[in-house]
Amino acid sequence: MTDDVRRARIAREMEELFLPTYDASNMPSADKRAAYALEHIAFRLGRIDSKLDNLIAVLTAMAATKPS
Repeated sequence: MTDDVRRARIAREMEELFLPTYDASNMPSADKRAAYALEHIAFRLGRIDSKLDNLIAVLTAMAATKPS
């Protein structure tokens, strides 16, 4: 599997809602569950951060073009 395909698959999986599908018979360890949840949290915060950067850039451009 190429690196680009792997990255695309990971990004697609991270964009889905975090809905663990664990049942009592195949429950991973608490550390693995916590790590998986933290990966999703970090991904979502990164997306929020990039959208806020875009918003700040737009607001800055709007403020610069408005006459005083």
